[in-house]
Amino acid sequence: MKNKLPEGWKEVELGDIFDFQKKSNIKAGDNQKEGRYKFFTSSDIQSKFIDKAVFDGEYLIFSTGGSAGVHYCNEKFSTSTDCFVVKIDNKLISKYVYYYLFTNIHILEAGFKGAGLKHISKEYLKRIKIIYPEKKESQQKIVSILEKAEQAKKMRKTADELTKDFLKAVFVEMFGDYKNTKKWKISKLEEQIIFMTSGSRGWAEYYVNQGSIFIRIQNVKNSKLILDDVQYVDAPKTKESLRTKVKEGDLLISITADLGRTAVVDKKTAEHGAYINQHIALLRLKNSLNALYCSFFLESEMGKKQFAKFDQEGVKSGLSFNSVKSIQVFLPPIAIQNKFSSIVKEIETIKEQQKNSKEQIDNLFNVLMQKAFKGELVP
Repeated sequence: MKNKLPEGWKEVELGDIFDFQKKSNIKAGDNQKEGRYKFFTSSDIQSKFIDKAVFDGEYLIFSTGGSAGVHYCNEKFSTSTDCFVVKIDNKLISKYVYYYLFTNIHILEAGFKGAGLKHISKEYLKRIKIIYPEKKESQQKIVSILEKAEQAKKMRKTADELTKDFLKAVFVEMFGDYKNTKKWKISKLEEQIIFMTSGSRGWAEYYVNQGSIFIRIQNVKNSKLILDDVQYVDAPKTKESLRTKVKEGDLLISITADLGRTAVVDKKTAEHGAYINQHIALLRLKNSLNALYCSFFLESEMGKKQFAKFDQEGVKSGLSFNSVKSIQVFLPPIAIQNKFSSIVKEIETIKEQQKNSKEQIDNLFNVLMQKAFKGELVP
């Protein structure tokens, strides 16, 4: 280490504390979606399972091919042939070593060499140096602090997933299933449309770094605009561009490739200025159909069943205006539709707060990990 070690800390090569276990002979493809035991592969995310356990106890697992990954496990598990499994010498707490390497994942990434699919060698792992407080009590304090921060991250993720499922459950509760058990009036979309259009081709010449938002299919999903990946345009001052400019409350539907993705244009996007490309249809609806309710309907089982009819195998999928107009929607009283729309907006506000909370928790976790291995969390 170039920097002076904190008082009471030491440095050691992983080869001095690693006991490499016999490699598994199970192939990565032998996993199951469900199984009794965790199954680790070359992925940096553990998401597979198997009914056979090869290891039992506290180990670290390293992916050896593709990209860097390190896992901690203290239960029965199995791995594919693409993993190193190691037991840690008793002078270091295994989870301390895990957190150290997880924090410094770039060290593992630097060890992946070779043409094509890159691999990391056992010898490279052995040469990696790690610093640690000699007192196990100090190691355990660091682990305990980071475990609490990691648990907060997991709880935040669970809350986000529950929020996502909540709106789907509310929709079904209020409007029923595709069988229309609540006996709502049914209307074709063509009966509810004031104005309908799609975007124009050939806008690449208008691309700029900053300007009006150019809405593409990837920006339309799950009844909202996803503007993480945005293309901007300096729109020409023509009747053609004016036709494709969105207004607040417009319903957008993907009409090529992944059919039936929807979003409703919010006030902020409309005020910024935004236009649609040729893969999206824009619908302005009558007051009898709430755009947000309609968007959720189209993304529900009731809507997807209808879009599936237009998505024929072997044929380039696409929706004509006549196809869109022929789609049938349940038409509950507008007051009920508006009530659902209000619930959606309230939940979206909560989700935005959750997003800010997640960023704060992630930042806290990263700061704690950096401080932990500089000797700034424990004396």
